[in-house]
Amino acid sequence: MCVEIIPIGIAMGAIAFNGPMVLKLGGSNSLLGAMSSLPALMIILFTFPAARFMDSMRDTQRRKNWVVGSLALSRMAYLFIMLVPWLLPPAWAAVAIVTIVILQSVPLALFNTAWAVIIADVCPPNRRSALFAMRLTLVSASMALGSFLSGFFLDAVPFPLNHQLLNFISFLLAQYSTYFILKIEFPEPFTTVKTQIEAIGKRVRPSVHELLNNARAFVHEHRSYVNFNIVTLICWIGAWGAAPIYTIYFVNELHLSNSWIGLNSTIAQIAMMVSAQLWTRLISRKGDFWVVLRTVLLTGMYPLIIVLIPWPSAILAFGFLNTLNDTGLGITHAGLFYAIIPPEKRNSFVAFYSILMNVGAMLAPLAAAPLADWSSAAKVLLICAAFRFGGSLLFWVLPPKPPMTDESQIQSQVTTQA
Repeated sequence: MCVEIIPIGIAMGAIAFNGPMVLKLGGSNSLLGAMSSLPALMIILFTFPAARFMDSMRDTQRRKNWVVGSLALSRMAYLFIMLVPWLLPPAWAAVAIVTIVILQSVPLALFNTAWAVIIADVCPPNRRSALFAMRLTLVSASMALGSFLSGFFLDAVPFPLNHQLLNFISFLLAQYSTYFILKIEFPEPFTTVKTQIEAIGKRVRPSVHELLNNARAFVHEHRSYVNFNIVTLICWIGAWGAAPIYTIYFVNELHLSNSWIGLNSTIAQIAMMVSAQLWTRLISRKGDFWVVLRTVLLTGMYPLIIVLIPWPSAILAFGFLNTLNDTGLGITHAGLFYAIIPPEKRNSFVAFYSILMNVGAMLAPLAAAPLADWSSAAKVLLICAAFRFGGSLLFWVLPPKPPMTDESQIQSQVTTQA
């Protein structure tokens, strides 16, 4: 379950340049914002129907066919993107590419829904942490290689042929990755989820008064979970809003080359790769909660610094340091989340969190991109930095602390649940 991550990681490093491709075809900042946000809307709309559809399947082979088929269909998008510049004029080509990226999320929602369950079923609990660490290392290394080579390739070959060839290579690599997933022996599906869904469907609809009482009781009983959702949403809005603006800032305002963009992505992946094991050691001593409170305070520095010091070499260095910090935040943030939610309610708590975060991931870029048109990408990055700083302070004001206070006990619980 690790080999498949290498070819798709290289492809991910290459398709990261589809955003600059849209801009060079004449696409607007708002169109690039839609490219970042609307896939999240597709995931919101199709995740629950996909889960119900997969839960209805009792035949393992039929379930496997749908999972692998949905992934293969989603990855066909890279082939379609390659063909677009030959079929449409530039202005329409930019819109078509964004449309393809958005539609790609529909079959991907089905695959993601099933894949999370398959990993949990195939990999025993005592080996999941090692599996996730290995996958993170492999995807970082392969994305670094893909980004580095793609940047120089794009500068050496004329536009738009360079992007077209890159998408075709990505298509071949992605389908090669799909082949490895096809070789995985899928487990027999469980029936508990389907039974729970059927039971929920038979419940009597509660009154408004009962809903309010239930909501108050839920907040009181699961205060840490509620705090976690609030502070994460506010803090991560800054990251989601900044995601398409970085491309606009680097391409349109700083006029940086494809090779520089590739190098920037490569350096970030190297930082992630080398720091993952170092963070693991610190987390084992201090615990997730301690690390989250400290790393989150630095997470808003990157968009602020690259606006104040817009020098290409300095941005590369700041990007490396920022990824070192964000790797620790990402690892501990996930661990803290699983320490907060009760194991017996994990499915419903994860589902609500996922939908809420995808709503934020959809709305933030849609708001940020028009602001960049109205003012500038640099000013929008400063606004995003403010959101990240505000959200990071809320982690201290509304601490999403797990029920236990002893950090060693917390870490032991997280390790057991991982």
